[in-house]
Amino acid sequence: MIKKSVYLSILFLSLYLAAESQTSGTIQFEEKMKMLMVTEDSKQMGDLAEQLPKELKFYKLLFFSPETSLYTTDKSMKQDTRNVEVENDNDGPRIIMKMDEPDEQVYCDILTGKKIEKRDLFDRPFIIESDLSKMEWKLTGNQKTILGYPCQEAVLRDSLIKLTAWFTVSLPVSTGPNGIGNLPGMILEINRDDGKQVITAVKITLAEVDKKIFVKPSGGKKMTKEEFNKLAEEKRKEMQEENGGDGNIIIKIRN
Repeated sequence: MIKKSVYLSILFLSLYLAAESQTSGTIQFEEKMKMLMVTEDSKQMGDLAEQLPKELKFYKLLFFSPETSLYTTDKSMKQDTRNVEVENDNDGPRIIMKMDEPDEQVYCDILTGKKIEKRDLFDRPFIIESDLSKMEWKLTGNQKTILGYPCQEAVLRDSLIKLTAWFTVSLPVSTGPNGIGNLPGMILEINRDDGKQVITAVKITLAEVDKKIFVKPSGGKKMTKEEFNKLAEEKRKEMQEENGGDGNIIIKIRN
């Protein structure tokens, strides 16, 4: 009887540790973003369009626990950065292209449903606080497998953005890349605006994460999400006017 009790205790302990390992770990994500080109006359691009990349690729890490997650740049991977400036003195297209992924962070307090982002806007850091509970989803019933995990499809109920998420209840942590969450499981893939931005998990490591990693972003001007989006739009228009005039082409990364 004693021997059986010991075996049962070991079994329950093993099951407990296995359950714990399923709710903490690190996920590597690959972000692909299609280039957005804006010009009053697309014919002005000519052969220059062939020289421009069709998309950019970046790698991020999501550290997660049952209480917290942190989404940040994977500094072990080479990021896709490019800088191009082409000017034509004959009233042709003028291209100014600077593409890199700033070292931004997204911190989520899963228990309280709060999100804190550190974003760069024209080399100025901003701290943006928002509420995760505002993200409302609709399940479609579609299913697929990502890295061996069965996933369900959910569509964001938002008229301003088209966002599709694939999440798995096999990892019962309500978070995901870029601070997107409020679903009953880990998000392993995000598709924004029909493929303009796709974020996909490429590696999952289940293990306890050092709590020292989960540091709230700081060192920037605090703003709400609405205030930051308004400022970003104002800066975009300002940049367009400064570089303005017919024949100018603005290329930006949407994130």
